[in-house]
Amino acid sequence: MSSQGIKGPDYKFPYGNTKEIMNMRNQSMNKPMDISHDIFPRIQPHVYSWTKIYGKNYLNWHGSQAQLFITEGELIKEVLTNREGAYPKMDMEGYAKKLLGEALITNEGEKWAKVRKLANHTFHAESLKNMVPGMSASVEVMLDKWRHHGGKEIDVFNEFGLLTTEVISRTAFGSSYKEGKDIFEMVAKLTAITVWNVYKVRFPGISMLLRSSDEIEAEKLEKGIKSSILELVAKREKEKKGENDHFGNDYLGQLMRITHDSNINKRITLEQMIDEIKALYGAGHLTTTNLLAWSVFLLAIHSDWQEKARTEAFEIFGYKNPSSDGIARLKTMNMIINECLRLYPPVLTMTRKVEREVRLGNLNIPTNINIYLPILALHHNPQIWGKDVHLFKPERFAEGVAKATNNNAAAFFPFGLGPRTCVGLNFTTNEAKIALSMILQRYKFLNKVWLKPIYIQYCMRLQGINGPSYKLLHGNTKEIIQMRRYATSRAMEDLSHNIFPRILPDVNSWIRLYGATYLNWYGLQPQLVVTEPELVKEILNNKNDNYPKIDLEGYARKLLGDGLSSSKGEKWANMRNLANKVFHAESLKNVIPEMITSTEIMLERWKENEGKEVEVFDEFRVLTSEVISRTAFGSSYKEGKNIFEMLMKLTLIVSRNAHKIRFPGISRFLKSNDDIESEKLEEGIKSSIKRIIKRREQESGEEESSKGDFLDKLLEANHGTSKSKLISVEDMVDECKTFYFAGHETTTSLLGWTILLLSINKEWQEKAREEVIELVGQNNPIANDIPRLKTMNMILEETLRLYPPVPFIKRKVDKKVKLGRLTLPAHTELLISPLALHHDPKIWGEDIDLFKPERFAVGVSQATNNNPVAFMPFGFGPRTCVGLNFAITEAKVALSMILQRYKFTLSSNYVHSPIQVFMVRPQHGVKIILSKV
Repeated sequence: MSSQGIKGPDYKFPYGNTKEIMNMRNQSMNKPMDISHDIFPRIQPHVYSWTKIYGKNYLNWHGSQAQLFITEGELIKEVLTNREGAYPKMDMEGYAKKLLGEALITNEGEKWAKVRKLANHTFHAESLKNMVPGMSASVEVMLDKWRHHGGKEIDVFNEFGLLTTEVISRTAFGSSYKEGKDIFEMVAKLTAITVWNVYKVRFPGISMLLRSSDEIEAEKLEKGIKSSILELVAKREKEKKGENDHFGNDYLGQLMRITHDSNINKRITLEQMIDEIKALYGAGHLTTTNLLAWSVFLLAIHSDWQEKARTEAFEIFGYKNPSSDGIARLKTMNMIINECLRLYPPVLTMTRKVEREVRLGNLNIPTNINIYLPILALHHNPQIWGKDVHLFKPERFAEGVAKATNNNAAAFFPFGLGPRTCVGLNFTTNEAKIALSMILQRYKFLNKVWLKPIYIQYCMRLQGINGPSYKLLHGNTKEIIQMRRYATSRAMEDLSHNIFPRILPDVNSWIRLYGATYLNWYGLQPQLVVTEPELVKEILNNKNDNYPKIDLEGYARKLLGDGLSSSKGEKWANMRNLANKVFHAESLKNVIPEMITSTEIMLERWKENEGKEVEVFDEFRVLTSEVISRTAFGSSYKEGKNIFEMLMKLTLIVSRNAHKIRFPGISRFLKSNDDIESEKLEEGIKSSIKRIIKRREQESGEEESSKGDFLDKLLEANHGTSKSKLISVEDMVDECKTFYFAGHETTTSLLGWTILLLSINKEWQEKAREEVIELVGQNNPIANDIPRLKTMNMILEETLRLYPPVPFIKRKVDKKVKLGRLTLPAHTELLISPLALHHDPKIWGEDIDLFKPERFAVGVSQATNNNPVAFMPFGFGPRTCVGLNFAITEAKVALSMILQRYKFTLSSNYVHSPIQVFMVRPQHGVKIILSKV
């Protein structure tokens, strides 16, 4: 063959090229695809690769058997036309023989002619007309089931499998799927075994000595199929009513008639009849199942063609079931089906053999070579179909197949070519047209709300990532809402710090069910929940900018705008640089006096409550608001009170709507109370902040020196000369909103939970007090005292571990990316839970839920065993919270001054009920009893 220009991969003893082929297929099939129709390199990577390397026709080896692959149209036509009988069907062996026997699709000569004539009679035009009502009835049964699946996921491939088996049972065997169920199931199992072993080389006689589990199973299935078919035949024998009635006019009846034919030359054996029934049970439904499934897939993606097909179905049939006359008039659907068969042909390769030396075109083909005709290669050939070969374009077939292929018969042959074209071609396309018409009359199927989620779920499952199944439109949000409502519907029975199952019951439960990383759905949005430290670290380090912040929408956008916590790119870099200047070490030293003054104001109020119950969470909210007002905006809590109150109201709206699905554009036409209220609050906050900015501008004009606080830095950027660093008034408003909100919420949460923990762990309260008295005495703390408070640092870190302010953070991927071992599809959200990591016993030990500040005695690195993302209350990587040191310093100042003056115990009225309202907070506050030291 080489001397005739036919090359190929070298023969390797004794397997030929089968190991290479299996390796290539394993590699290509192990990776999920994007939604692309370029399936040739995936399904037949060896053919795709070797036609590029060796040419249109090449030779490879299945063990010691030579296989000539041909993709030249003229040679394919010559082989399949087979005018001189030089290219008969290949002999079936092994598993394929058990599956198909010597049936119409495998036998040759007179045997084939007999059965082909019978099949032609069964599937001719008049017979097909008579089958239409039976097909329609089977589709109605399927659609009736679908009515009970409203809003739920349907595996239509499985549904179409049941439909087509029902149709073949009704039309060819006069029974039902239920009656032939065992045969179908056994044929399906035997098909799977056959496909699994297609590239395995078995050496002659070896199975007689050493039988594999597949060989044992295949023999059982073959016997089981034969036994069930004989029962079907025996039943029909009993139903025979008279000599003239024969055995019925369906395919089974025709086969039984020819088996009993008085003319021995026309008769077929019982074994042949069994093989024919077996072949039709197998091939008779698989082809149509595939065609229907891929058609629905393509129409789900291409809603324009779905609408065209639906319009045509209604024009021809209205709301009635399809008729035989109308089926022939479905031109648009015919184009769609042809394009589907081109992109996804049911049979990938046709085979023939050469029994004697023959001349094929310019080639001399030696005897005993098997010929392979890869249909998929021809259907995906850009030289035939153009550069848009991988696009779904039914208009290619607008003027028929001949025009579409430029009269190249071998360019499109999904059902074969020549005298052995599949006898069931019209049966299959009729069934598909009936089923599609009836589906389109009743249903719309959309890529975004149905197909795409199922596809993403499938891709992730292939990579070992499971999760709760997607549910139409709402995803898993209803489940999550129910789980969270139930978890927080009652207070905790004791003062347990095991808050993970309460705050994030969905994450806690699904990690146990599906693993440390799993997929769930926020409406139509896929969310990969990641709690594996190495993957978390890769995401938050974000080295190649593959994992940006999510885009804030709806209420969250109203609350935070596009400020430092949510912005991206150059805008974020400019604002981060500005914020770093405000919160660097030297600046922090300068704000400590303001923190002390604010704390003194609070402690002055407490004097009236000595020996009484004090709800300190609200006290700390006022304190932290006062601190951020003084240090960042040069004002006071009283001046910014309206802003804080409006922010709190808006925070509540954000929290209660966190898992409600809002469909695009709906709020333009139908506004909820929360929509109206949030718009008012957003405008109110904006107006108040603008007044503060305007007043500072006026003050700056009157005074020579600036205050150097955050507001001054914003004004400098607003009035700056550098265009790249210039910020607008709207930007200033968003930054102020972010700092007003985040600047007090985090420290409020930290102080509240720390006081709770110290009130129930008196030994640590005493240790902290002793440290403060030793280092600070009765004086107010100064900058140099803060880093020396080691015990207090341990307490704060353990508080942040047990009660992290933010239980989860989100990132996204805009394009397909590789994350560790995983390939993530574009537009996936990533949910990372510090709470899950902080409460992971594999990291922290079995005493995970106990308050043990000594964990941090030698620092965070030692406590986490050098696992940096095991503890990240303020985030990790380049987007670690810029206010981290500010919050810790403020907490240390406030706690030091409280411990100098008061001992505190937990009030009996305290109700332990942690909840998430944007941040983790005590639902009913923290009530303590104060007593003077």
